[in-house]
Amino acid sequence: MYTQEKWLYNENFNWKTHPFSISARKRGVHSAVIANIPVRATIPPEEQRANARLIAAAPDLLNALQDMLACVYDEERDDQTIKAVEAARTAVAKATRPTIRGAK
Repeated sequence: MYTQEKWLYNENFNWKTHPFSISARKRGVHSAVIANIPVRATIPPEEQRANARLIAAAPDLLNALQDMLACVYDEERDDQTIKAVEAARTAVAKATRPTIRGAK
C-alpha cells in the first residue's frame, strides 16, 4: 500500500542538495516526504525534474492502468492489444506486489 493522499511535485532551489521532492499532505502533519531527488553532476537538472515528476505521477499512473485493465476483456486477441495488456499487468504487479527481503 502506498501513501493515499495526493502526491505533490515540489521544486525548492533554496535546498541545494535536493531541489526536487515529492510529498503528500497527511492529516495532522504539515507534509510527509515521499522522495527527494538528490543533485548529481551526472544527471542534468531537466532529467532530475523529469524523474521527480514521474515519481509524483506514480499513483495516478497505477490507478489509470488498473482502471484500463478492468475494461479490457480477454476475448480481444489482437497481438498488439495482448502485448499492451501484458505490459500493463506486469507494471501493475511490479508496483503492487509485496516486497521480499533480498529480492530485486
